[in-house]
Amino acid sequence: MKRFLICAFLIYSIPCGVTLKAFAQLKVLEGNQISFGKVYQTGEKVHEALTLENIGSKNITIKNVHTSCGCTVASVSDSLIPPGKKTTVRIEFNPTGYIGEVTKYIYIMTSDSTNQMVTVVMNGYIAYALQPTPGYIAFYNASLGKLDSTNVTLSNTSDETIEITKVELPSEELTYKLSEKILKPGEFADLELYMNSKNVENLNGNVRIYTTSKLQPVLQMKIYPGVTGR
Repeated sequence: MKRFLICAFLIYSIPCGVTLKAFAQLKVLEGNQISFGKVYQTGEKVHEALTLENIGSKNITIKNVHTSCGCTVASVSDSLIPPGKKTTVRIEFNPTGYIGEVTKYIYIMTSDSTNQMVTVVMNGYIAYALQPTPGYIAFYNASLGKLDSTNVTLSNTSDETIEITKVELPSEELTYKLSEKILKPGEFADLELYMNSKNVENLNGNVRIYTTSKLQPVLQMKIYPGVTGR
């Protein structure tokens, strides 16, 4: 009788119109916001990982994992998570072309009815010792078989003298001219690039600039051909 009275009290003490909140059964142990900190753009990709734990009593299935842009890739190690178990979401971010603060989103679609989409925000800062302006190489409205050029300014934003030791091009149909090889702090150089291509496929890839900087021994810039027909 005493047990019945306690149960009745708990039931009827809930005000009318109040819905009990269901708690999410999938927990991101690192939280819903992570940071990769400050990295120097060298062409190397940034890697992070999330740990997902099933804190409920039923199996949870990870239906899909996608990101806010093509520069970020995410994959899950095991899509089925039994109660009390964990799985890992691995994240790979390509910082090429980015300068300064960066924010990306990872969307995790689940079978958890209380939280069918988990959103994780990843941010960080892309730094440069040798900073390009712009941060990419573009040939606008160039025509196949005709000479075209574009310019990138390389600025030494560090407190050390930087020497540019090598400029590596992805195609023999690209050539360059560099105004200065040795840059003191605050100095800059103009990198003039020339294109005379008969096949746009030969222009895909990245220009890699090798330097004596300990912080940024390699600078990588993506090429956007923007080539039209003859």
